[in-house]
Amino acid sequence: MAAYRAGGGYSRDGLSARAFGQAEPASVSIDVERPGNDFDSEIVGLSSQVSRLKQLSQAIGEENKLSRAAAEGLEETLDRAKAALSRGLKRVNRAMRRGRSNHMIYLVVFAFAVLMGVYVWAKLYRMVRWLV
Repeated sequence: MAAYRAGGGYSRDGLSARAFGQAEPASVSIDVERPGNDFDSEIVGLSSQVSRLKQLSQAIGEENKLSRAAAEGLEETLDRAKAALSRGLKRVNRAMRRGRSNHMIYLVVFAFAVLMGVYVWAKLYRMVRWLV
């Protein structure tokens, strides 16, 4: 668990390799006199990298805007489709409640007529083949 230590504040045991209370100052030394250090070319290179990163971030921002607009359009379309399905379901429920709808009777009569037509056609085909 967390424990208070006098020199370092709160810390978990085993996470720190430093001894508390002993802070070493960070030092950086740059040798500008050494030949081969071309800081101007490095600055130009870094500048070009920064400009490329800026262009990339702007392109990502534009893509984000386009994606957001497409997602909003899709959400609106889905809402309209949901409303249309809801209206259709209400119509079907209303037709079912009325009870005057004879769709099933019409479907059974149509299926019977189709089957009878296929039966008669098959019988006529056999009779014609038998005669010839």
